[in-house]
Amino acid sequence: MAHQVLSEDYCSLEKFLRNDLPFSASAHYLVKQLRKGSLTKRMVWVDRWSDYSVVVVSDDQHKTADSQRVYCFCRDTKSTLVLDAVLQHVTKLLSNTLFLFGLRSEVLDQLISHRSSAYRVSTDGVIMNMQLENISQIPIPNRLTVTNLKQKHVETVVQEWPYSGIFSDCKEWVSDMIKQNPSVCIENEQRDPVAWILQQDYGCIGMLHVIPEYRRAKLGSAVTMLLMEKLLKEEDYLYSAVNLDNKPSLAFHERNNFEYVSDFSVGFVVYPYEDGLQK
Repeated sequence: MAHQVLSEDYCSLEKFLRNDLPFSASAHYLVKQLRKGSLTKRMVWVDRWSDYSVVVVSDDQHKTADSQRVYCFCRDTKSTLVLDAVLQHVTKLLSNTLFLFGLRSEVLDQLISHRSSAYRVSTDGVIMNMQLENISQIPIPNRLTVTNLKQKHVETVVQEWPYSGIFSDCKEWVSDMIKQNPSVCIENEQRDPVAWILQQDYGCIGMLHVIPEYRRAKLGSAVTMLLMEKLLKEEDYLYSAVNLDNKPSLAFHERNNFEYVSDFSVGFVVYPYEDGLQK
């Protein structure tokens, strides 16, 4: 039921997944990076090749963590049982609980109904897309410096991200993303970070934070637009996943001309390793 996609087929899979955008956004981004050689230590699984309904990209880093991040695409709710079979294969292969990203809310509803041990860790998020014509430049005060996130910033990013407690390897994960992915950081005259954002490892922008005393200077908008310009050069799908309970973040994205993607919300789900036990 699970077929591993080998590197020689990444180019074909990338093209197929592009046709499935926006719903394939996370899987498409990762396969694109694998095809370019920008990522390693990932495995790609489908239910069948090349007429797939399900794509699962597993992250084989940080194997001692409490869970392994997995990025998924499922074409529709009718393929939920197929998705579950592929996830069962991956969780047994990794001998670890999975943390699922990228699946539409209605697919997750069906998956959780079938696999009762799986559960959401937060309210679902809406997908919001940035169109090219909506990218704008935001002036930045002269006393501030625009740079990238660096390894010295890892502790600060983890400390300020409200969901860091979910991941036992959050520090290592953020460190990897800062090494591998585009980011923007604004520093003050003392070289302390005051605003930042990065592209997460599944293509979504996130971990935006502005130090409270700088929040009236539109630095959140500034770092977001600067990151959008970087990602535009990579021809990436420009999107953010915003928790439905996070009203300030929803308002921020609306003010900055992000557009809601119709019929596309995602959830974040723990899919436990059952050590050979049945449902």
